[in-house]
Amino acid sequence: MTVTLSLTIGVIWAYLGYNLNHLLQQQTDTFANTITHQAADSAAEMVMATDKLALASMLDNLVSKNKSIREVRVFDETNQLLAQSPQDVPQTEQSKLNHYQTPILFHDVQAGHISLVLDNSPIRNSLIKTRQVLGVIVFSIGLLALVISAWLATNLSAPLKRLQKVASEVANGNLKPSLPSIRNDEVGDLVLSFSNMLQGLRDKESIEHKFSTYISKDIAKGILENLHTNKTPLRNVSGSVLFVDIVGFTQLTERSQPSEITDILNHYYFLLHQAAKMYRGTVDNYIGDGAMLTFGVHKEDQKHSINAICSAQIFIRLTDLMNAQRKEKGLPNLDFRLGLHCGEMLAGTIGSSERMQLTITGDTVNLAARMCEQAHINKLMISDAVFNHPSTRELVVTEPPIALDIKGKTDLVNGRHVLHLAPKFNRLLMQQEAEMEAMQNV
Repeated sequence: MTVTLSLTIGVIWAYLGYNLNHLLQQQTDTFANTITHQAADSAAEMVMATDKLALASMLDNLVSKNKSIREVRVFDETNQLLAQSPQDVPQTEQSKLNHYQTPILFHDVQAGHISLVLDNSPIRNSLIKTRQVLGVIVFSIGLLALVISAWLATNLSAPLKRLQKVASEVANGNLKPSLPSIRNDEVGDLVLSFSNMLQGLRDKESIEHKFSTYISKDIAKGILENLHTNKTPLRNVSGSVLFVDIVGFTQLTERSQPSEITDILNHYYFLLHQAAKMYRGTVDNYIGDGAMLTFGVHKEDQKHSINAICSAQIFIRLTDLMNAQRKEKGLPNLDFRLGLHCGEMLAGTIGSSERMQLTITGDTVNLAARMCEQAHINKLMISDAVFNHPSTRELVVTEPPIALDIKGKTDLVNGRHVLHLAPKFNRLLMQQEAEMEAMQNV
């Protein structure tokens, strides 16, 4: 802004200076031509009479009345000098002198000519002063424009820089930053829009957090990321499915109060969630007193089978701690069955436009549920597919395989009860068991 304004005023200054110089020069030329013509008219008879004394007197009188006239000379028709003004005038630079010449006519016959030297210093000085005044004006306006521009830049950039800092804070996860004050201008509108955007982000985070308390966080995140689609399309995935079920839950509900059943289920689901989270698993669904956990389905995991086994084993260890606490209170033990199978399955949403459900389906899911039904109490039964999975091979010690007659299957299916894991996994399970026990005692 300052540069543009200064350039504009500079151009105006140069234009005015040029016009002023041209105008003053025209006035000087007019003045000089008028003087020489008047002098030529007055000197015509004197030149014809060769009256040098009268000519000298006229020239002296002419120079004395005009301080700008430096010299006046009169010549006859043969270019012989007849008279000239006095020479006691101060010396002046040749660049500041203008020369003028006019013929002396007597009855239309040229009797000679008159020359005049005019000092244009007053004009040049006037022009210089004018330019100086204009220069001071230009500088003052430029300085004022610079100050105003600096003030405007600071006034506008300060809230914008603050917004940039706020945007960085938001990118780092802070959804409650301190925003600049809202003003009645375009920057204020920008701050207001940014505030509305932050409120939208906070609402989305609140919805996602609330949503993830009802279903798995991974599932909730997937749904919220695809709000623009009617439903999540079914896709083929490879992973492990773990089913867990409470043994004798029907009898337990008959002899217990509803509040006691609620406490049991809440504690049971809490342990399931913690065991799944430790090994990158997801609690997909609660089915009455049972639950379905998936590994490598909602987020890729090449070691989903061994992670599922470790999750099941840590859950069994945690239920042992829970039963020890129940025994101290005089309450009966809670027993569980666990079944695990891995393979291809379909993951996505099913249902109508009015009621959708994100679920996992396929033969792998059905076989895992059937194995859970036939598993021994408080033991994990795994399929041959899990036992032979690359991530599991030689890391799991099991009982001899059992031939299972699975409903809907033509051939018998082998199931194996897990005895223990490799030593390094057992040490890890013991450490995690201690951490979970400390968490529950807080």
